[in-house]
Amino acid sequence: MSDVTPPDFDRYASRYEADLRQSIPSILAEDEYFTEYKIRYVARRIGNRELTRCLDFGCGVGLSLGLLRQRFPTAEFWGYDVSSQSVDLARERAGTSSLTSNLDDLPVSGFDMIFAANVFHHIPRAAREDVLARCKQLLRNSGVLFLFEHNPLNPVTRLVFERCPYDEGAVMLHRREVCRLAETVGLQIVHSDYTLFFPRQLAFLRPMEPILGWLPIGAQYCVEMAK
Repeated sequence: MSDVTPPDFDRYASRYEADLRQSIPSILAEDEYFTEYKIRYVARRIGNRELTRCLDFGCGVGLSLGLLRQRFPTAEFWGYDVSSQSVDLARERAGTSSLTSNLDDLPVSGFDMIFAANVFHHIPRAAREDVLARCKQLLRNSGVLFLFEHNPLNPVTRLVFERCPYDEGAVMLHRREVCRLAETVGLQIVHSDYTLFFPRQLAFLRPMEPILGWLPIGAQYCVEMAK
């Protein structure tokens, strides 16, 4: 995340998962579902396209890395996070993935796919354009970036966001802001969806979610961009 370090983010690394569970109301808690949802979404969008090298940008403690490697077993995986302590913890899940907290370690124009899940709200507004431009540099030609973020229009999302200790001081982004940033740095918007509409009590309705992406009431959203 450029050279901008969220204050005290290392301090939350060891208790990230516990804080996350505590911030989500028990009626909505589903362990890995929220992470798995994103990976399935990416896999559906990638389809049969072969990926050779992928980056989890803002990998945190590595919750997504193992699932990404399962979905794309032939790809080489990298993980980057500004929090060195988070990266140290992520190594336990990373397998053969290459992990770093130094942005300069990442190969320029090296990635077919970049996965950035709930990262950009931690980046100060003044730095977001520069960070997204750096992500563009990391993509190969025709590479794709999947940027997931919390939806500020969803009141439950806002409640969870406000309860989460490591989101203190963070500023949520509306989907239109992400799209505007993409256009500013010269990334093409390929697709965009709102996601996560139904809690586990209504899980039988989840097969409908792919056709509801236009509704701005999902808990999160994804903007898919291409170089």
